[in-house]
Amino acid sequence: MHFLDTLNAEQREAVLHVNGPLLILAGAGSGKTRVITSRIAYLVGDGHAEPHQVLAVTFTNKAAEEMRARVETLLGSDCERLWVSTFHALCARLLRREAPAIGLSRDFVIYDASDQLTVVKQALRELAIDDAFIQPRAALSRISHAKNRMQTPEAMAAGPSLRDQEVARVYEFYLKALKESGAVDFDDLLLKTVDLFEQSERVRSKYSEQFRFVMVDEYQDTNRPQYLLIRRLAELHRNLCVVGDPDQSIYKWRGADVRNILDFEEDFPDVTVVKLERNYRSTQIILDAASAVIRQNTKRKDKRLWTDRTGGARITYFRGADDLEEADFITRTARGALADDVDATVAVLYRTNAQSRTIEDALMRERIAYKIVGNVRFYERKEIKDALAYMRLIINPHDDVSLRRVINTPARGIGKGVMEQIETLGRERLESARETAPASLWVSIVRGLDGRAFPNRAAAPLRAFRDLIERLTEVARTEPVSIAIGKLLDHSRYLQELRDDRTEESQSRIENLQELVSAAREYESRESEPTLRGFVDRLSLLSDADEEAGSKDARVWLMTLHSAKGLEFPMVILAGLEEGLFPHSRSSNDGEELEEERRLCYVGMTRARARLVLTGAARRRVFGEYQASRPSQFIDEVPSELIDRIEPPPSPQGSRAYQSSFYAFRTNPYSRGRRATEGRDRSAGPRSPAEGEPAYDYKYEDEDQSTGMTLRPGMRVRHPLFGVGSVVSIESVTNDIKLVVRFAAVGQKTLHARYARLEPA
Repeated sequence: MHFLDTLNAEQREAVLHVNGPLLILAGAGSGKTRVITSRIAYLVGDGHAEPHQVLAVTFTNKAAEEMRARVETLLGSDCERLWVSTFHALCARLLRREAPAIGLSRDFVIYDASDQLTVVKQALRELAIDDAFIQPRAALSRISHAKNRMQTPEAMAAGPSLRDQEVARVYEFYLKALKESGAVDFDDLLLKTVDLFEQSERVRSKYSEQFRFVMVDEYQDTNRPQYLLIRRLAELHRNLCVVGDPDQSIYKWRGADVRNILDFEEDFPDVTVVKLERNYRSTQIILDAASAVIRQNTKRKDKRLWTDRTGGARITYFRGADDLEEADFITRTARGALADDVDATVAVLYRTNAQSRTIEDALMRERIAYKIVGNVRFYERKEIKDALAYMRLIINPHDDVSLRRVINTPARGIGKGVMEQIETLGRERLESARETAPASLWVSIVRGLDGRAFPNRAAAPLRAFRDLIERLTEVARTEPVSIAIGKLLDHSRYLQELRDDRTEESQSRIENLQELVSAAREYESRESEPTLRGFVDRLSLLSDADEEAGSKDARVWLMTLHSAKGLEFPMVILAGLEEGLFPHSRSSNDGEELEEERRLCYVGMTRARARLVLTGAARRRVFGEYQASRPSQFIDEVPSELIDRIEPPPSPQGSRAYQSSFYAFRTNPYSRGRRATEGRDRSAGPRSPAEGEPAYDYKYEDEDQSTGMTLRPGMRVRHPLFGVGSVVSIESVTNDIKLVVRFAAVGQKTLHARYARLEPA
């Protein structure tokens, strides 16, 4: 039992507790895994239980394997008979043994996500439900959500929504199909095991007798079926130990119910509660800041995290003029940290996947290697590649690879059979016309439609697709790049399909596409002759560079806050702390959602060991349009003595200050005037600002100037050396404004407003 000497007083109390229910409230970085493994080793090593009488359950295979390995190290022996596993692995093991008790064969098949989707698609076909009304993935997500809440198809059908009533029919079909196939899905593993314990007294008695000690890790993340299962397993001996932290419950959208841990003392009135409050990870400044934020929540168990580590840097809060300036600051901060410590790792955490785009671009420009954790890099995400394929097809309709990718994305009834007809038509023309190479798929489609070579069922969607590409080609020829991409996403119904899906994943994809349009707006502001082809080339080159930058040895890690759970880093940069982004807009009128957002902030802050940096932006592009934002309320919840603030001046008064007048986010972000386009007559000279021009309205004051100057794209200005020119674009940078101006005498120049000494012309 030498390992007991390594524990602090609270850890030791938890480990030595043997009989009766035990609630371990384990604060962030308090060594909860050490406590769980030490307690298992103590129970077995001190003779309180045989290995097969101890059950420990957690949420990931990695955590289960680590737990088992640590116990074996502590005991110095193999623990094969010890039950340490995930919830799903435990349920699969029990069902393989006992499934006949509920009429299920032991040889049941476990359907993965692809198998489940196949069944849902079959249900939609046989029930004659239009998949444009109910997307297969959306239906599957809704069914899974219902299972986590133990909701039946009948209960779902009783709702007022027509969509839910139709999904309920799919749900009922889905359950019958799995039963007839002798199959279960991941949700069923839990539900069938709960049924097993509810229906079979023999099974219930057998396992509640066997498991004298039951331990559950991350109890705050359990859902209703998991809660019921654990209660049944521990009902005889009542030696149930749950370990968790209500302040780190961040998976409500997956079905986690924080009430399971909050109500544990009501479920077990004779419970012993042990609080692990000593933190072995972070400085006291970080702990005090995180604690101050989480104390604003009402649904929690109070605790005070402390550490014996003295000193530590104050928290830095940077609020950039826009998201580009924020990304530049993040890049500079990461570079400085890596230069100071050759072994350091910097984690950049954000609320939504779409936020990674500007940060990735900034890191790539500075040639700083990075990697995305828990997701793919921005330009490799499916929805971005789909949009890029549409763009390539608009530029070159003979691009067969791109055409194959998007011809039925979203689904428009052009399946494998129709594609075979198109290819056959191309081969037949090749033979009859004695051509040296087969025509492109596009040519085959156009010729086939003109020659009425397709049956009506195939001709209608092909004609609609041809008309779509031709219409978008004209849009790209006459509209700015960002508007063309926006119309591409609208007219193709790609965005509408994602909106109809109404899942967490589809919302993330929409945000990524919004960010793509914003990237196009940035491209327009930096190029004198922006074209769709130029933007596509830029994306292609960025994708290649991104592959290079995604080094396995990268010391800058990018990830969402949810992906960061359980990790720790020397430096953490928590980005995008703005109202509507973090906390997310969904929490604006929902107290429970806001408390979960605050828990997510607490989790992010407590990932940092030595340095914590918080960032935000005064405005951020949404679908290409700048939208003003307010600092996150979480910033003001951090005590002022713990934080150093770096923010733009609130007004243009004072030396070298500037202020931007943000233009409002529009309901229709595509309804803006054109910027420079190919069709404009350039011989007419620089254009005047268009009526209703979006307000890139900057004011600045230099030491030698007593009044500010307003600058807008398109306005005429005079430079003391270059003469008269027209402002092409404006970009905010740290403490200055970068201008691109086209001069009649010397061509295009990039200037810094602070030093340019421009005057209105």
